[in-house]
Amino acid sequence: MYQWKLREIVDNSLCASCSTCAIVCPNNIVAFDGVPRLKEECLRKGHGMCYDVCPRVSSGGYQIRIRGGFKEREEYYYGRGDVEGQDGGVVTTFLKYLLKENKIDGAVVVGDECWKPVSMVVQDLGDIERCAKSKYTISTLDALRTAGEMGIEKVAVVGLPCQISGLRKIQYFPYLAKYNGEIGRDGRMVKLPEMIYLIGLFCMGKFKEESIDKVLEKSNLRREDIDKFQIKEGMFTVVTKEGESYTFPLKELEYWEGCKICRDFDATMADVSVGSVGSPEGHSTVVIRTERGEDIKEAVELREGVDVKAIERMRDLKMKRFKREIEERRKKGMKISYYWITDYGGVGKRADNTNFIRIRGKPCGWYSIEEIREILEIAEMYGGRIKLTDRGAFEIHSIHPIDVEDMVLELHRRGFVTGSEGPLVRTVLGCPGGGNCSSGLIDTRELCRAIEERFREYPAPYKFKIAVSGCPNKCVRPQIHDIGIVGVQYPLTNENCNGCGRCADICKVEAIDVRGETSYTNYNLCIGCGKCIKGCPNEGREIKENGFMVYVGGKSGREVVYGVPIGLIEREEIFKLIEGVLKVYSKYVEKPQRERLCAVMKRVGVGMFLEEVKREIKE
Repeated sequence: MYQWKLREIVDNSLCASCSTCAIVCPNNIVAFDGVPRLKEECLRKGHGMCYDVCPRVSSGGYQIRIRGGFKEREEYYYGRGDVEGQDGGVVTTFLKYLLKENKIDGAVVVGDECWKPVSMVVQDLGDIERCAKSKYTISTLDALRTAGEMGIEKVAVVGLPCQISGLRKIQYFPYLAKYNGEIGRDGRMVKLPEMIYLIGLFCMGKFKEESIDKVLEKSNLRREDIDKFQIKEGMFTVVTKEGESYTFPLKELEYWEGCKICRDFDATMADVSVGSVGSPEGHSTVVIRTERGEDIKEAVELREGVDVKAIERMRDLKMKRFKREIEERRKKGMKISYYWITDYGGVGKRADNTNFIRIRGKPCGWYSIEEIREILEIAEMYGGRIKLTDRGAFEIHSIHPIDVEDMVLELHRRGFVTGSEGPLVRTVLGCPGGGNCSSGLIDTRELCRAIEERFREYPAPYKFKIAVSGCPNKCVRPQIHDIGIVGVQYPLTNENCNGCGRCADICKVEAIDVRGETSYTNYNLCIGCGKCIKGCPNEGREIKENGFMVYVGGKSGREVVYGVPIGLIEREEIFKLIEGVLKVYSKYVEKPQRERLCAVMKRVGVGMFLEEVKREIKE
């Protein structure tokens, strides 16, 4: 028996049987027979990509959703395709359209050998039609790997909810695992095609082959005589090639153990989800979840009027089964992976295997008394401890993973945002600013609020930090942030100056010289703090120029890097600049979650990088 980290999932009946682990192993030593197993010793003992893509270790749902083009609200339709298939042939028709329009080079689908699912890669329209009927037992995704070996570049994949979750983790792997992929003994990673479309199927669970065989034996049926299987309203129907129907209660079929801990009925991570629930007989329900999923409207005539409540009932049914399984496991002291808590932002794991939840900080760290009370109340409710972060955010620590989801939902209910963790724009840090600090030149709270509204939880290749300082004292260290913003006021001497010298006394950088009855400013030394303007008793100094000095590409941590000053800009330009920097950063990053902005700027060339940012702003 080989040591393998995934055994903690497989041996505890937590495995979803999605087969994702098997297709990403660069050494091809993970076999799959209902559940995965090692064929030979793994030098990493499973501490690699197989573990990191497993959707039962963690879903990665939050990070995937913020960067996957998901709609704020999914759209529900029903329709039928132009070919015979399960409940209207919508999936088959969509795949045919994608192939005809050259949007994909092939499709990874499930075929069959006597109704035992077999993973297939198809490029021919006829082959797609032959795979058009549902199989309700375990199918694998090994054809995805085959497609890569064949040189196929773009594919659509049809899969069950667990498989779609695993495939999404592959798509966004560097952002979740903090490395680009596992290198095999031959010095290469597994070559997989780009998954352009993920099409999910409604699923209550996968049945064990032997339980289906028992049901068939009751009616003296053979697999080779079967035309199709159907599941509706709690019944399992077998239709033979002769047109005869045999119906059995679903409870006579046995689910795989790993399906009992699944809570996703309608493949919520797919671009498009398809199933029979909620639509008229002979039609399919279509749920469009992403911008890319909109393409199905070009392939299938869709209508409104889906019975969404019917779908919600199935979701509730699956969720109740999930909760019963969790409770049973807790009573028996069985392992629970709590994979679902990463569906939420701001959730992190502590060294003692409890969790913390980070509440995204308020602009400039200002909280009302009532907000503080509510945070304290929630922390006390779940026995947590409170930590105040250096960005003015609250973290609630020592939360048992079973309570994480309830706590996050309670925080959301009370208007708090959980997040500011992982590869995204973190809470904008700001000093008290004008109106609060005597040195403040700008309203930092208002600017932080505006940046937060535009870039709150905005996806980035790595953590992306922004700081706003109300004056050149730079109390919040803007020069060592990815984007640092500083309010400045440069002075101009006017005719009211009488050479009293008060401005020179005030200036901390000795940029003012008094000669005779007037004062002079050395702009090579002046930092634009504006103190001389405020402090002149004769109103002999006025504002020559004011605005925002911006730094790009700074960082702290193991290595401190100072940002590049790009000069004075207007308030309206700040938002375009941030967006431009994020776009160019995302374009050139080679190692997400390993390359900070400053590293990418250095590799590309600071001048070239900033020139491209300028072009982005102009566009």
